[in-house]
Amino acid sequence: MTKASASEQCDDKRQEVSQYLGLNQKKALLTCSQVNQAYELIHSPKLDISAWEYEGGFRLSTKRAGKAENSTVDFSLGIFSLSTSKKSMFVASNPRLGGIGEFLIPPITKSEDLRDFVKGETVLQNFIPLINNPRVSTGIGGYFRITGIKQIDNALMVNYINWYDATATETDTSIMIWDANNLAESKMYGPYQLQGAAHAAGWLSEIPSNLTDLFDASHITGSQSNAAISSRLSIGPTAFAFNPRKDVIYGPSGFVQTQALLDFSMKNPLYDHSVYEYQPEFKPLSINEDGLNKMWTLSSGASFGFIIPGTRTYLTLGKSAGHESGIGYKIEQNNGHKCGGPCPYDASDYYSFYWAWDVVDLLKAKLNLTMPYNLQPYEHGKFPLPERYEGLAIGGADYDAEQGRLFISLTKGDTLGKYARPPLFLTYKRKVSTLKNETE
Repeated sequence: MTKASASEQCDDKRQEVSQYLGLNQKKALLTCSQVNQAYELIHSPKLDISAWEYEGGFRLSTKRAGKAENSTVDFSLGIFSLSTSKKSMFVASNPRLGGIGEFLIPPITKSEDLRDFVKGETVLQNFIPLINNPRVSTGIGGYFRITGIKQIDNALMVNYINWYDATATETDTSIMIWDANNLAESKMYGPYQLQGAAHAAGWLSEIPSNLTDLFDASHITGSQSNAAISSRLSIGPTAFAFNPRKDVIYGPSGFVQTQALLDFSMKNPLYDHSVYEYQPEFKPLSINEDGLNKMWTLSSGASFGFIIPGTRTYLTLGKSAGHESGIGYKIEQNNGHKCGGPCPYDASDYYSFYWAWDVVDLLKAKLNLTMPYNLQPYEHGKFPLPERYEGLAIGGADYDAEQGRLFISLTKGDTLGKYARPPLFLTYKRKVSTLKNETE
């Protein structure tokens, strides 16, 4: 192909991309690489939740893995991340320790009964605490909580929050462990301050390689649901694009620039634009006072988000509640349980949830064609858990793109003992028919 023909082809694609996005070509400073990626994106499919098929699950041992008390996954909230080998996983410990360890992933059992699941006993690296660790300063004393983990090259990036930041002034969000294979002795660096603070200091996921030029970023960081003080949190799932290799892994501690692609607040909360003609007031919306809010309540929270390679879907997973019975604050539910915070009036009105977004909309936010709070999920609802696990919340997730396998954790989903409540791990696979159709 001659240079002229390649240039002409780029111009043709640029015209189609600009027209599709509603972008003024004179102001569209997209390179040919970006144009090609945008062209591929707009011609990619959006996935329905039916594209995922339940595969099975496994458990992790609650035995102590480390010298300190609470060096265990018992009562872990389920924050985890696959290692680069995909044969092991880094897992956040019991929150009282505030640490990270590494487990070998046991065989996945095709069953819906956790009693059939293999219990992973192989600890590759004992839990090391990040609270008051002499090797690094997190910038946070009390109320420390790990919210995201990601191995990038040989390093491990860890996001966290002050889970009860009443003044909403905390900006420290991250540290970096230089050698992910030597947690016990590795150098650590931090704290870093992600732009977006608590709105960004959560899960970490890769942007597919065929979109990194387009978004000028390699990873997404998003909000995590395990925190109090709603006024400083996103009122909806988020997506902040950034380059951790430049600003964290191979950069000095300090400010990390991000770009908000998806983000909400009390002033601009997530709500269903097809249900409400005008933006409703936050308080009645958040407690579902009118019974019409089926998208995000005061008891909702996202736990993980990722762009599914080969598609234009950004899938966010988490929990929600009160879409049928409404939300009360420190109420006694219909089963007699007294809540310590917001909860649904009907105790069964609580579930794992998903929100699926069009990556093209995220691109429009990047190009300043829309605001990050104007975006709407093209699909949302209860995540299809096996019936016996309905009512449990997704605490964390990760995706193995090579195998098309989605890992999720269910907070306190396992019952290894009377007082042992570790997360339970389930896996889903992209259906073969779906994969086939996308390549035809």
